[in-house]
Amino acid sequence: MRLNILDLLLPRETKFYTYLADQVDALIDGCKVFMELLSNLESLSEPVIKEKLTAIKECELKADMIERRIIDELHKTFITPIDREDIHLMTINIDKSLDILNSISRKFEIYRIRKVPPNVCKLTEVIFEISGELKGLIASLKRKEKVDEIVQKMHGFENKADDLFHMGMAELFSGNYAPIEVIKFKEVYEHLENIVDSIDFIGKLVRGIMVKLG
Repeated sequence: MRLNILDLLLPRETKFYTYLADQVDALIDGCKVFMELLSNLESLSEPVIKEKLTAIKECELKADMIERRIIDELHKTFITPIDREDIHLMTINIDKSLDILNSISRKFEIYRIRKVPPNVCKLTEVIFEISGELKGLIASLKRKEKVDEIVQKMHGFENKADDLFHMGMAELFSGNYAPIEVIKFKEVYEHLENIVDSIDFIGKLVRGIMVKLG
C-alpha cells in the first residue's frame, strides 16, 4: 500500500468509503432478489412475485437515503479522501443502477411478464457478478491497491453483457416472437445493459482516480 504524504499530514474523512460500500450492498441485494425472481419466475405465485418486487423497491429507497447522506456530508466536509466530484459521480451512478433495476422490475408487474428469454436470465447473472466486483473495488480504492485487476474483471463482465445483449436482440428479431413480445423484451434488454454500463463506468472512474492519486 502506497502512502501519500497528505494522508499523514491532514485528517481525511474516510467515512465516504463506508457510505459507498453500504450503497453497493443495497445494489447487490437488489440484484440478487431480481436474479432469484427471474430464475424462478414461471413457478412463483403472484404474492411471492409482489414480495420480491417490493424488496427491490426497498433496496432502491435505501440507496436513495445513502446517496442523500453522502451529498449532505460532501457539503459539510472540508477534506475528502478523493475529489468530492468523483465521490458524487460514484454515488449517483450506483443510485442510477438501482433506479434502473427498480424501473425494469416495475415493468414486470405492469406488463405481467411471467416468462423471459434465456439470455435475460444470463444478463441478470452478469449484473449480480459485476455488482460484487464493485464492492471489492470500493475496498481496493480505500487501500489504494489492486484497482486495475478489479477494473479489468468488471470490463470483462461488461463485454460479456454486450455479447448477451446482441445475442438477445438477434433472438428477439428472429421471427420467433410476437411483435408485442419484441417490444417488451427489447426494453428489458436495454434497461439491463444500461445497468451494466452504469456500473462499468464507476470502474473506469476509479481507474482515473488512481491516476490522479499517482
